[in-house]
Amino acid sequence: MFKFIKVLFLILTLVSLLYGREEKRSMLNILIITGGHDFEASFYEIFDSFEHIQYDTISQPEANQAMMFNQVGKYDVLVFYDMWQHITEQEKVGFLNLLEKGRGIVFLHHSLASYQNWAEYKNIIGGKYVLKESDDQVSAGSTYKHDLILHVKIADTTHAVTDGLKDFQIKDEGYKGIEILPSVQPLLTVSHTDCAEYVAWAHKYQNSKIVYILLGHDHHAYQEESYRKLIQNAIFWVAGKSI
Repeated sequence: MFKFIKVLFLILTLVSLLYGREEKRSMLNILIITGGHDFEASFYEIFDSFEHIQYDTISQPEANQAMMFNQVGKYDVLVFYDMWQHITEQEKVGFLNLLEKGRGIVFLHHSLASYQNWAEYKNIIGGKYVLKESDDQVSAGSTYKHDLILHVKIADTTHAVTDGLKDFQIKDEGYKGIEILPSVQPLLTVSHTDCAEYVAWAHKYQNSKIVYILLGHDHHAYQEESYRKLIQNAIFWVAGKSI
């Protein structure tokens, strides 16, 4: 009987250790970056709903300063929900250094309109929302429209970012007339006269995995389970982890 209890104790101890290691391995630290565009506070409820993800928040311009001084090293993933324009040459170097190190990045919604006059940003995120007051001479400007009913289709059912997702409907803001690099990998598409065809894509820049998700204007999107699943999958994929 004593031997049986001893063996059982060892088994339970081993299981506990393995479970603890799994928990530690699965937990991701992310930094959510905002600034330059208003948004509803319920945005953070998306991330509160995730298991194995803990987050901190920072706003611009402090975020660019933190990247410049290499103060974001503890984070596995940066999630950009900002729409910021001012960036110094030193801050650009800090940003690019993170990408060279392979830091995963998820860009959401209006972050596509950031850094209108930094040409390399388009290559980082995979596209550009062109503001009419920018220096861009190629396009007359992109457009947006609120409260569209978008029927979202999965463009790549084999990708980890779309794992577990099926076609879904969402009420959200659409962007039209945006620039999209031909090298990106489409993940989600829509067919709507007031929205670009691609509403999520993946690609790589230097050593970093990148995901951009056009969706996500307000609570209509925040509360959509498929949208939350999409963001969660994207975070784990750019981090090189599995859920």
